[in-house]
Amino acid sequence: MGRKLPPVPMAPIAELTRYACDGIDGRDWYVNATAQIDFVARAEGWSCDEFAGVLATTSPRCSVLRNIRISLHFMKHRNLRVVPMRGVRTSVTRFLDGKGIAGQKTNAFYHNLTGRYDHVTLDVWMAYALGIDQTDFNRKATREEATRRVVRVARRLRISPAAAQACIWTGYRRNVGRSNSPFSVVSEYLTACDNKWEVEGCSIHAE
Repeated sequence: MGRKLPPVPMAPIAELTRYACDGIDGRDWYVNATAQIDFVARAEGWSCDEFAGVLATTSPRCSVLRNIRISLHFMKHRNLRVVPMRGVRTSVTRFLDGKGIAGQKTNAFYHNLTGRYDHVTLDVWMAYALGIDQTDFNRKATREEATRRVVRVARRLRISPAAAQACIWTGYRRNVGRSNSPFSVVSEYLTACDNKWEVEGCSIHAE
């Protein structure tokens, strides 16, 4: 067996706490996301769990808005070719076939979107906040240490780990001049309905 690699150096808990304080208005991001998924799924007769899984598995390398639009299009039309990357299509298919979700970030995001707020989603913006490269999350010890630090922030603020991650994410982006990314599932759903399910930016890609 290979030697277990230690975690890479990363931002201290005090710095992450400052980001979280700056982004404290983002603490209900996942609660709001869960409610919006539930609203749209009930309106369309979809499975909330399946909708959340599709949103999670189509999220890599994708803006929040585009992720929502692709997921709505797929849930309505059931044509996986709306997803541009083949690797992501494979992830969606695996999930729909009951084989679970591979990848720490995507799996944690799925849990958060289904109301399980003890999981911590570690995406590229969290890597920036931690002062590391996103590829460093491939190292188990680094993922565990990053999660531990977010949990410490959560305990200090007396909120859930998912809420703490959302606060850090929001606060860091605000500090570097980036706008918030609201999880606008309901408004995008209503727009799609008004446009007879012609979803902006979504087209069917060749195999």
